[in-house]
Parts: sequence; C-alpha cells; structure tokens
Amino acid sequence: MSAMKILRVLASLLIMAQLSSAFRKRVRGALRSSTEPKALLAELEQALGTEEWAIHELQGFEEDLKVTFKALPKNARGAIEAPSARYALHRLFIQRHGWMVKGLETGGGAWDAESPIVAMDAHVPKEMRELFEDRLGNYGMTLHELAVLAATMKKMFERDVEQRLRIVYEGMNLVEKESLDLAQAHEVMLTYAGAYIVGPQLEDLTTAYVSKAVADLKKKFPRSKQAEDLLIKIRMDIAPGSGSFDFALMVKVLSKFGHQLGALEDTECQVMKERLVAREHRSGSGRVRLGDFYAEGKGFAESPEYLRARGALDESNPEDPKVLIPNYLANPSMCLTPSGYYSICCFDECESLMDQIENGLEAPMGTPEKIASLVTSLSSFNRTLSPTLLQLLDEVAGHHGGMIPVHGRLFSQWMHQAFPRECSFPHVTGVVDRYGQQDSWVHSKVQHDERQRYFELADRAQVDPPVEEDAPMWTMHEELVDRKAIDKHLLRSSRIEDLLLCGTVSFVGFMLAKSLLTPVLSSRMSAKSKLL
Repeated sequence: MSAMKILRVLASLLIMAQLSSAFRKRVRGALRSSTEPKALLAELEQALGTEEWAIHELQGFEEDLKVTFKALPKNARGAIEAPSARYALHRLFIQRHGWMVKGLETGGGAWDAESPIVAMDAHVPKEMRELFEDRLGNYGMTLHELAVLAATMKKMFERDVEQRLRIVYEGMNLVEKESLDLAQAHEVMLTYAGAYIVGPQLEDLTTAYVSKAVADLKKKFPRSKQAEDLLIKIRMDIAPGSGSFDFALMVKVLSKFGHQLGALEDTECQVMKERLVAREHRSGSGRVRLGDFYAEGKGFAESPEYLRARGALDESNPEDPKVLIPNYLANPSMCLTPSGYYSICCFDECESLMDQIENGLEAPMGTPEKIASLVTSLSSFNRTLSPTLLQLLDEVAGHHGGMIPVHGRLFSQWMHQAFPRECSFPHVTGVVDRYGQQDSWVHSKVQHDERQRYFELADRAQVDPPVEEDAPMWTMHEELVDRKAIDKHLLRSSRIEDLLLCGTVSFVGFMLAKSLLTPVLSSRMSAKSKLL
C-alpha cells in the first residue's frame, strides 16, 4: 500500500473516532437534560407545603456522609442507588449517635433486601415516603439529597420525643401549653429519661408507668447519675440561665439527650471491651474462650445458643469455642431499646477505620497494593501487614479480577482479620438473626452446669492449646452492598478504558500519518521548486 493510501485510511479512522466521540457526548447530554429531576427540596416543598430546613443541619449531614458517599458506586447521574443509600444512612446514625435503626441495618439480611425508606414506616407523611421512593427508584440520590433524607429521619426521631414527652406530661398532670419552672422542668426531664432508658418501648408506654420512671432509672440503670448530669449539661448548653421551659424547649433538650446518650453508653462498652481484651486467648486475637468469658462474672452470662444466634461465637474448633469481642459488643443485649424501630448500641470502632480507607481511595474499588498502603498508614494503628493478610488481600482481588470492592463481605472479613478487636466478623446472610425469637437475652442466660463445662474446656485448652488456623472462619463467599451498581461501575470503567485506547490509537495514527506525510510533502515541494 502506498504512503498516500495509508495516510487516507488513518485520517478516516481519526475523523470517525472524533465524530463518534462527539455523537456520544450529544446523546448523553440530551438524555441527561430530558431525565434530570427537579431539586428534591423543591419537590418536598410542593408535596408538604411549608416544611422548613435548617441549612447548617443539612451541611452537617453532608459533611458526615461525603467520605462514604464519594467511595460508593454511582449511576450515570453521579447518584447512589437504594442499597448504597441504606448502607450510608446506617453508618451515619451508628457513628453519630450509636443508633441501630430497623430498616437501615440488615439484621443479618442483605443490603438490597429493603429500601431505606422502609425505616420511615408511618412516622413520616405518605407523600414524603412516595417522593423518596420515586427518587431512589428512578434517579438514585446525590449527596445533598441523601442529606435531606437523613434530616427527614431526624425529624422522625424528634416526633418520637414529642410523643413520649406528652405521655410524661399527662402522667404528671401537666398541661402542654403551660411553661414549667426550672424545678418542674428538671423533674420532667429526669422522668422522661427514666421512661426512655429503662421503661417500656414507646409503643407500650402508658401514663401509669410515669410515676415510677425515676425510681426505676436509679434502680435499674447503673449510670443514672451520669445520665442526670448529661441532662443538666445539655439544658445549660441550650438554655443557659433560663427559668422558664415551654414544651418546644423541652423537646429540644430531650432530643439532644437522645443524640448524646449513645456516647455515654459507649463508655460502658469500652469498659467491657477492656475486660474482655484482658482475657483474650491470644494477645490481639479479638477472641475470648467461652469459659473465660463466663469467668469474667456479672454482665457476661448470655447462653451459647444466644451468642451463636447473634453471630458472637467462633466455633471453628467445637472443642475450643470463643466469643468474638466486636460481634459481642454489637449484640442486642448491649443495647438500650427506647423504641420498636431503633436501639442505642455500642459505637462501631471499625467505622472510623473504613472512613480513612474510603477517604484514601475515593472510589468503590482499589488495588490490593493501594489498600495495603492505606491500612498500614492508618493513624491509630501504624502497623505492618503479615504475609497471611497480604495473601488474603490478593485472594479477594483475584476473586474480583484484580480489584477489591471495599463495600462487600470479603473485604469486611479481611478487615476483621486485620483488626479483630475493632471489626466484627461478617457472617453470610441468613446465619445471624438479630431480631429472632430470642429478643430478650434475660431469658437466654447460661445454666450453671453448662457454665462449668465451658470452664473445664477453657482450662484444658490453656494447658494443651489446640492448633489454630491463620485465618479462622475465613470463607470465600462474597456479598456486595450493591452488586448491580458495582457491575455498572466496572462496565463504565471498561468503556472509559476503551475510549482511552481509541484516543491512544488515534493519536498514534496521527503521529504515524504525520511521519509518513512529511517526507512525501517534502519531496513534492523539492521537485516543484526545481521545476520553478
């Protein structure tokens, strides 16, 4: 083929690539403009009329959500789908307040089993639920829209406060429209705290219980003094020097109390963790032999059946069962249950580690080398990863073709191996039933004879330690938070790589054409000049 023919072919390819790229851009632009929805706030105003939103509160939610949001897989609109929205909101409330919200956390199920809107139930107007469902189903949610959903859920919890406070007012023969003096307000707040912490769930709370709420608080809640001190601190922060408290101000103080009670409870969680860590069967394992767990005494009395059902038992060696410390701290017996739709539980220490990894990746997937680098530089742990951990990381990458999705069971399992004291072991869906028949651990305490048997097993294992696996309980079973979104993410990534390849070929073709054309043009110019 002559140089001029080669030049024509390459030029045609270059023009076709440019036209194709321009056409794709126009089509994408047209589709985006035809399907881009109106702003969520505008739709809410249209559906609800005069709903007011505090700008600073929305900004706070956006700030708390942005790291996780940035790392989650997104659609073409740059929005996340329902499973990712559920996952992000669950992490938001557990990190902010220690709240385990039914409908957001999985309870042992899959993230895509339900929409996060289920958590709203009948606590928000039907129009608003339908609006959010429509947005999630048809468009997904941007960071701002996810923050709006979080703020809406916060309003839902405030209505919970109002409802409980009305029952307290009625039980104390108070009138909602009349203001209270400081002494009355403190008495009401303390009564509310008793009903909130140790009383029946809101759905079962009656005015008859109100009269004994304070006595129950002091009798049943070991940290009643700290709870009262927290109430006083919040009251002084919100209404310093005030001697008059109307209903709205009481709701404001008590809402803040609900937000901060989780941090108070987590101090007890840390005490219990320290006690368990001191009894680890091997330093740094995050596991305590079941006999040693029972030997710790009061407060550690759940039966093996209960611990197994809640995913807190490692029985990879049946003759040497062990309690998983982070899984145990996350189980319902460690939670307060003021309502049927949320509990106040121990803060999840793994969340802050995930935040740092997500912040470093800014993507839903990463190479094993990148993730290993991020993990070794975590601010609180500054550590070297063992050969076993590096090998497991490579196995997870191999399972996914070289990249590791960080929002899936395999990576969570790897995080448990790397941080066994902080990160819970992620059981396969269906193994754990957080809200099963044994809802009350009080009825699931270990029996004396059974306790003695585990004492003997623990003593025997200490004298003659059994051989242990490098990665106990490890299984190559993946469950992604949002598999469909990850598949789309990979497809878009491959298309981008194809476009980059096309651009590279076009550039190489252009340079080749230029190199071929230059001598031809030069010879022609030279011949022409000789003729002249």
